[in-house]
Amino acid sequence: MRLEEQSAAVRDAVPVEYADLVVSVTELGGTTLLMLLLAVLFWCVDRRRSALVISYAIAGLALLLSLKALFALPRPPEDAMLIALEREREGYGFPSGHAFAAAVVYGGLVSAFDRARDPRALLAAGVMVALVSLSRVVLGVHYLGDVIVGAALGVGFVVAMDRLTRGDPTIGFAVALALSVPAIALAGGRGDALLGLGGSIGGLLSSLRLSALPALRSRLEGVALVVLGGSFVGVVQTVESAVASIEPLVAALYAILVAGIFFVPAAVGRLEIGVLESRRT
Repeated sequence: MRLEEQSAAVRDAVPVEYADLVVSVTELGGTTLLMLLLAVLFWCVDRRRSALVISYAIAGLALLLSLKALFALPRPPEDAMLIALEREREGYGFPSGHAFAAAVVYGGLVSAFDRARDPRALLAAGVMVALVSLSRVVLGVHYLGDVIVGAALGVGFVVAMDRLTRGDPTIGFAVALALSVPAIALAGGRGDALLGLGGSIGGLLSSLRLSALPALRSRLEGVALVVLGGSFVGVVQTVESAVASIEPLVAALYAILVAGIFFVPAAVGRLEIGVLESRRT
């Protein structure tokens, strides 16, 4: 079922000299980069559609943690790894979280931005998902079956969320909150489960005020949003590292993180600086 022999063939096809490149590719499906991508799109492109995909990502994370805990299948043995990556040894191996997350976020963006009939958008999303998925196999932290199932589940999850939410981020975060409860129960109060719980609460409350956020006034204001928002995210991550052992505080910080992403535009919008108020042409 997990295609162990085929996975070994994929691993053997990539020499260790390309390890750094493979690690860079795998980060395209990591939680940090995907959330940063969605935050930048929220600040600079389209608030409602980006918020919708953020809700998909958080809801998907909660669902995936529950599935991993239910299947409880191990990762490949340590000697299968391309290079030593200690943090990649944690958790269960089936289905692949990176493959699932890549399908949910990149596929969710295609759907939310109404590009599902655009062959170029579909191809781009498909290539990203395939690259992330294969990188997990090459690194030796998943079998080929893990990433195939993860990617397929991600696509199915996007389709289901599209129908459930009908484009409403508030519904998406409500679904995320509902899914985070069994995730906490099954996977325990570790980082990703707390992100699902805290992020869904912060997103749910913040999405109620989404329509009140000011529109982007200029390209320069977009730069200011990225700088201020990125700094805010960095501060929250620093605090999170300091209180990592206190689960309620970690969940609260994740709620603040997602709420902060939503309300950075409101903070910058209050700045009456002429150059920021120049409308885009």
